[in-house]
Amino acid sequence: MAGRLAGLGLCLWVLLSGLGPAVAADDVLNAKTKANYLFNFTKFVEWPALMNDTLHVCIVGAEPIVNVLSDLASRDTKGHLLQIWSGIDDPQVCQILYIDHEAPELHALTQQVRGNQILTVSDAEGFAGRGGCIGFYSENGQIKLEINPDAVRRAQLKVNALLMEIARIVR
Repeated sequence: MAGRLAGLGLCLWVLLSGLGPAVAADDVLNAKTKANYLFNFTKFVEWPALMNDTLHVCIVGAEPIVNVLSDLASRDTKGHLLQIWSGIDDPQVCQILYIDHEAPELHALTQQVRGNQILTVSDAEGFAGRGGCIGFYSENGQIKLEINPDAVRRAQLKVNALLMEIARIVR
């Protein structure tokens, strides 16, 4: 059983990492990797009170990620339609809210949606450790994940165990 779970975890990691080689520090590759992760979060996170078949993915401060996600939006996401928004007036409409580390509204948006059914994601250093749901970090030229299960619980979301397995857990 443990070997099977490890194999599934490896398969999940390959799927989430975009099926590509180790990611270099290149901005285009980073944007593609982050967009692939965001897209795949729609398959590995459950929103219990999703009102319709549309998942709203809101991106603040990262136009290259918006461009890649727009290309992915037509793919299957467990029966949900994806709507990709660049910037937002009301973050309460988002199911996934990605905030770039350079976005001046990072802290304010994170506080504004805290406790709502919104998966907050950022590449800001230590984001998950400071109360965000999922943070991206770089290690050996690869984009990796850290997940704060307490923040996910506060957001009333459920993260698939396979996703938890490939991430670094922070509190």
